[in-house]
Amino acid sequence: MRGFLFAAAVGVTAVMPAMAEPLTFVAIGDLPYDEAQEKTVEAIIAPAIRDRQPPFVIHLGDIKSGGLSCSDKLLTQRRDEIYSLYTGPVFYTPGDNDWTDCDRSSLTEPMPELERLDYLRRLFFSKPPALPAGSAYARQPEWTENARWTTGGVTFATVHVVGTNNGRDEILLDDVETALDLVDARDQANLEWLAATFDAAEEAGSAAVVIAMQADITKAALATPCSAEIRVLCDGFARFRDRLVRHAAAFRKPVLLMHGDTSPYCLDKRFGGRVARNLWRLNAPGDGLVIDAVEITVLPDDQKAPFAVKTLVGGHRLRRDCR
Repeated sequence: MRGFLFAAAVGVTAVMPAMAEPLTFVAIGDLPYDEAQEKTVEAIIAPAIRDRQPPFVIHLGDIKSGGLSCSDKLLTQRRDEIYSLYTGPVFYTPGDNDWTDCDRSSLTEPMPELERLDYLRRLFFSKPPALPAGSAYARQPEWTENARWTTGGVTFATVHVVGTNNGRDEILLDDVETALDLVDARDQANLEWLAATFDAAEEAGSAAVVIAMQADITKAALATPCSAEIRVLCDGFARFRDRLVRHAAAFRKPVLLMHGDTSPYCLDKRFGGRVARNLWRLNAPGDGLVIDAVEITVLPDDQKAPFAVKTLVGGHRLRRDCR
């Protein structure tokens, strides 16, 4: 298999020094959705990634459209395509199209979402990666899709937060209470992983933190936060959103939340508001409107613009306001 998956044994190795030089990496998400996008990724985007030779690539989830089968064959094919993006490390965090939407009645072959999640974990996260010497890395016990690594003085983490209200909506083929119990457990694990990530960044003296996920947690369809008493018809992102803002404010250095799932392709710092003025939000391309990867440079010494962003091949305009 080409490329690497960041899913190593629990633990951290080597504390990296604070960043001395800008760090540039590549992210891609919501791709490929169909055969035409497969060809674009293979013929144009992947060669551009290899030309850049970034230290790693992050895939932000949704490796297929919600209207396509979630069969073993297609998921395996997409895994191979994702790892073929680059000969270096490729890190992946799941999207809702990849498992929680697999039970839709509109699909030719609806499949239980929990079984698909179990298969996705075995497919992507069952083997440890081959990582460069001196890397600092960890993964979360029992939630192997949640990974953390420190390189170039920046701490990165993937967190399994997905669309479809973080998996709380449209539970169609599984026992609803069982599925919601697992959502609650994943929510709690995500909060713990977020806290551990900022603790690790503080301990390492990291100059910035980057959090990668699939869902756009800034857009809530419902006002009431989910809780132990209210598990559906509620905002499945509220607790994580609030906790991220508070962690970012306490960290005081640049923090970037990057995600896919929605439009437009944009970068702004409205998400943290007055509480966390150091918190930026990147809505990455690849949502069906902008078919491209994105190149991100971390410049933590630049307090006004610590994150420089541009598409890899298309020259698409980056909006400076995500509203």
